[in-house]
Amino acid sequence: MSSDQKSVLAGMVAAAVFSVAFFEVVFRMTDIGLNPHVAIGISIRLEYALKCEVFAALCMLAGVAKIANRRFFIPEAIEGAPAPSIEIDQRYLQNTMEQLVLALVAHLALVTIVAPESIRAVAVLVMLFVIGRITFWFGYHRSGPARAFGFGATFYPTVAVYAFLLFRMS
Repeated sequence: MSSDQKSVLAGMVAAAVFSVAFFEVVFRMTDIGLNPHVAIGISIRLEYALKCEVFAALCMLAGVAKIANRRFFIPEAIEGAPAPSIEIDQRYLQNTMEQLVLALVAHLALVTIVAPESIRAVAVLVMLFVIGRITFWFGYHRSGPARAFGFGATFYPTVAVYAFLLFRMS
């Protein structure tokens, strides 16, 4: 394995461990005060999830704003020409859009099948998403391998939700 591959592997393992620990600690420390014996309608569940997702979408909004700002101040970029100085931000934005779509579908499906007191899992997952996107973006500006933690902290929780959903739907 190359040193870059070892760095990526270390970042991905750290992200997996961090994600599990963060989810467990924050989920157990929070309570949204719902009686587990009271039914909550699907519209309220989806409303809750969509309100949480606004924070995940802010990661994409930040990427669009950063690129727009950079394009304004780079003469060749204002014409739409490729600009190496915004290439990482464009890659961040593309990856964030991909990750957001996957997470959004997973989170919306999740709130429809969990117990009422567990819908707060979406808020915790969105926190992980935001942490993952921030560390991905900053890491990417350091080096390619340094984005591994942020990618993992964004991607692994989403994969875990899909695995949970498939298990529950089978």
